[in-house]
This record gives sequence, structure tokens and C-alpha cells, in this order.
Amino acid sequence: MNRINNLLEHLKSYRVDGILISSVPNVTYLSDFTGDSSVLIVSPDRCILLTDGRYTEQAGNECPGEIEVFKWLNNKRFGVETYQYIVKELKIKRLGFEGHVMSFSSYESLRKGLSGIELINMEGCVEKIRQVKDAMEIGFLKTACEISVKALEKTLPLVKEGVTEKEIAARLDYYLRDQGADAISFDTIVLTGPRTSLLHGKPGKHKIRKGDYVLFDFGALYKGYHADISRTFVIGKPDEQQKELYNIIQKAQMAGVMSLIPGMSGRDPDTVVRKHIPENYISYYYPGLGHGVGLQIHETPFLGQSSEALLENNMVLTVEPGIYIPGWGGLRIEDTVWIKDDGAAILTDFPRDMMIL
Repeated sequence: MNRINNLLEHLKSYRVDGILISSVPNVTYLSDFTGDSSVLIVSPDRCILLTDGRYTEQAGNECPGEIEVFKWLNNKRFGVETYQYIVKELKIKRLGFEGHVMSFSSYESLRKGLSGIELINMEGCVEKIRQVKDAMEIGFLKTACEISVKALEKTLPLVKEGVTEKEIAARLDYYLRDQGADAISFDTIVLTGPRTSLLHGKPGKHKIRKGDYVLFDFGALYKGYHADISRTFVIGKPDEQQKELYNIIQKAQMAGVMSLIPGMSGRDPDTVVRKHIPENYISYYYPGLGHGVGLQIHETPFLGQSSEALLENNMVLTVEPGIYIPGWGGLRIEDTVWIKDDGAAILTDFPRDMMIL
């Protein structure tokens, strides 16, 4: 119940009697319930998971005993009558809600149905707590990253001239599961040649050719936690510009990783990385340097020029500088990194030197 207790401390500053949690990752984080179509209401005295008949048995098995499992009244999922009943039971007069998650129509239904109850937007409250990982979360993230590295090692011998991006992506997805992933973190990216300038391009029928960059961006999902890793390889002999750009990004990425320490601003690593990007390439550098990873593949904190984050011990995030030149191609090197008091620890421990396939 440590996570619930941390949330209750935040409730005091908002002066609310309880909070309605409707974000699926946040419900999972606070209750251990891994289903969907459910919400959690947390108050100082009771915590109640509202769900339906599909999930009552699962919720009973997954949630700790302190969390009550309650079925929607009249089998109406998200029905206002259930909220009315629970709010009355918990004597809530000021109810927090997640404004960044709840739709306008859901908010209007709640506002009209809970007459006399003041609704307080607590957007990002749980996400702020989730930024700092506990020991169990770190363990799951480590395993997800280890699985990802093993899957990449098994896939690389298949990368050769004439093979398509789709074929490599499909084989990598298979090896992720074969090595122990519950699923993939996100749609696997495998791009080749000029298409490597597409930051989030989709694998297609494009065949690998001699002299191409081949860019991978993927990750394993394990126990609900996401890994994220990118590597760029060369098929055959690299040309001078490929070697130049790879050397730039390799040094920039490692400088960014090694700069991570508790107490620094989320802007600072980007400043460090930019010192390694020559002026003639800076316009091709994507300014989003990294992001937190955990129950979501992209979560706070974010790294970049506009970041307002303050980095803390036991945060886990990516460092992924890249250069992308339309019509020519691009590359990035990305690692999932654990911030510790004694320095950054790279969880996706795969070589960062240029590899020729």
C-alpha cells in the first residue's frame, strides 16, 4: 500500500476527500489490477475498484486485500448511479479526477450526476509519483531490457541484402516473445536506406541493399513494463558521411547518458548532447532527447530544451539522440537508462560501436 499512501499525501495538498483514477496504467500502478474498463476510487479510509463481471475474479486475485472490488450497479459500466453510491458511502464532498484522461462527455455526466460534489482536476498527480521507480519496477524494467537485447542478438544474423524490413521486424517480434516478453512495447520499427530518416516510420516491403543504414527501434513488454532501445547498423562498407554521422551520434549519446545525475534539470542532458552536434547538422537533430519509461512507453519526465523536469534517483528514461536527413537517411542510438545516486546505469546493454553486417 506504499503507492496508495504516497497518493494520499498528495490528496492533502489538493484538499480533496478522494480521487477517481480512470487512467488504465494508473489503476494498475495503484491496485495491481491488470484488466481494463475499470476505475479506482481512493479515499483516506477506503479504496474501491469499480469493474464488471468479466474482471471481478481477476481483480480479486490481483488486488491486495485492502482494495475492495465492487461491480457496476445494474451492469452499467461507468454509470453515474455507481459513482453516486460510492461517493455517498465514502462521504466525499470534493472529488479529484484525472482531467488529462477523462473525456468531456464523461466529465459532463459526472458533473451533472454528482450534484453538490465539487470536482477537482488533479491532472498528472499519479504520473508524478510514478516517475520514481521502486525496486520491483526496476527489476521488471531490467528484465524487459535484457529480453530486448537477447532478441536483437538473435535477429541480427538474418539481416542481409534482399531481406525486407517487414521480414526482419516480424522475426524480431517473434524472438522478443521467444526470449520471455509478454508482448512488444510498441510497433517494432525496422527501416533501411533513405527511409531511416523517418523517425517513427513503419516497416514495409523495402529490401535491404548494400551500403544501407538499417535502423531498429523496439522493446519488450514484461509484467506491464516497457523497454526501449534503438540501434543503427551498416550493410557492407560504410561511406565517409555514414562514418562521420555515426561517430557524432555515438559520442553525443554516451555524453548524454553519462551526464545523468539526480538533481539536474531535464534540459541539461540536451545541452550536453548539442555540444557534440556540428553546426552543419544541428538542423537535422531532433530536439526530443528522451522520455521516461515504465507502465507506458512514453511517460514523464521528458528530456529536451523545453523540459521542466527535475531528475531524481531511481528514475528510468531513454537517451536517444539522432540525426535525420530527408532523402538521405538517419540514425539514432537509444538506451533505457536508470538514474542512480552513484551514476547512470544502462539497462539496454548492447554495443554502441558501429557494427557492419
